[in-house]
Amino acid sequence: MKKYDAIFILNDRKFEDGGTAYAEKVTELIKSLSGTDITNKSMGRKQFARPIGKRTSGLYWRFFFTMPTANVKEFMDKFRLEESVLRHVVHINDIPETPKVLDLTNV
Repeated sequence: MKKYDAIFILNDRKFEDGGTAYAEKVTELIKSLSGTDITNKSMGRKQFARPIGKRTSGLYWRFFFTMPTANVKEFMDKFRLEESVLRHVVHINDIPETPKVLDLTNV
């Protein structure tokens, strides 16, 4: 199982609660696909540099979770045709827990 980082941009006109109900829906889907260690964070409403369709702003949500690699494609496909999701992306979160310290004394 790998750690993943998912970012969702939601249509801000479709959610009155800032997307918290939708974030709970995504969390439940992650759990149903054998996901664990789930954390989500609202990144707030942000303006776009260029419009997405006719929208000039959106609600950003970020999710960190651990999931079997075979289930990630199914997770992404659930949101592909959903109108309330403007964009979504899932990355492998491969940031090391303890950063390496470089020894620059012999340079």
